[in-house]
Amino acid sequence: MVRCAFICGLIVATLAGCQEVPPCTTQVAVESSPAALATAPARFAMDAVPTDASTYPYNHASNIAEMPNGDLLVVWAAGTKEAAADTVIVGSRRRKGETAWSVPTVLSENAGKGHANPVLFVDDWGVVRLFYSELIGVGHLCLSNIQARTSADHGVTWSAPRSVIDDLCLLMRNKPLILNTGEWLLPVYWEAIFQSRFWVSKDRGQSWKSRGTIITFPSTNLQPAVAQCFDGSLVVLMRNGSDTGFTWEARSQNCGGPWQTKERHDLPNPGSALDLIRLQSGHLLLICNPSTTERTPLAARVSADNGKIWSVPRVIEEGQPQLSYPSVIQTSDGTIHVSYSHRLTHIQHAEFTVAWLLSTGP
Repeated sequence: MVRCAFICGLIVATLAGCQEVPPCTTQVAVESSPAALATAPARFAMDAVPTDASTYPYNHASNIAEMPNGDLLVVWAAGTKEAAADTVIVGSRRRKGETAWSVPTVLSENAGKGHANPVLFVDDWGVVRLFYSELIGVGHLCLSNIQARTSADHGVTWSAPRSVIDDLCLLMRNKPLILNTGEWLLPVYWEAIFQSRFWVSKDRGQSWKSRGTIITFPSTNLQPAVAQCFDGSLVVLMRNGSDTGFTWEARSQNCGGPWQTKERHDLPNPGSALDLIRLQSGHLLLICNPSTTERTPLAARVSADNGKIWSVPRVIEEGQPQLSYPSVIQTSDGTIHVSYSHRLTHIQHAEFTVAWLLSTGP
């Protein structure tokens, strides 16, 4: 079955590369110097997001977003273990202007069907979407389907779930992207064969159409994080699925296909998720584990040239693994927020300014 899926994937990838894909709209480039980044004093803070360890000993795969009202919302998978039937999606909120996180509440559950890999997405109308995978087979992430709920009140209440893509064995890890064309790009990956794939919506998420697969040899890739550069091109960084110690890169000039891939041995990857965003300055920010073998430390790297050259890692936290599966945003005030798994016992949150990111002090 896996071999069949792989062959089908090659066919789909080939067809996707031949599709009529619209060129991306370009924007005027902005200054990409360190001085353009640092607009607030250096500041760094870290805190733990509350969890109920007795009920949820497993806490993993968080995702963070700024709500339209300025609140921060973190969601993650919580249960007894990964892919267990009792795994649910929980969320904790930090209200605008406050410093404490709320006691987590269950945002999505379905008795007997475990949940995994939640992703928050706030669209340009202020509607909040919660994507996640719902398992139809206990203990097997591949036996899952991507679901979505929506919220019109900043993530306080949620709609009933609906299926996003009918295909099984597709999972998300990182946020969708609103392209310069107005289309929405959904980054997913095939769990069975570890290959990244993209879907696009032209009707604000009502329907999705495949826009190609990133096939890499000899090692596989998964959990794509995508950003759009100011020249309109797309850059994708991906976890290596074959434990070969490097990050996969893919680039597209046509909003999602065809893709040109490259092994980035200058960006070590221990076989763990990463996240990538474009900062308000136009720089790219990568949060990752800069190691070939361990999910520690967790660090940030910056690029001023659309990801060709990256800064040395700026350590966010180091210590016993795992410190992993980061989710990063830059809020409207310019602060960078990162949530991540802290040894699977709880979710940790770090916030810092760009000036701290560029500094060399503690």
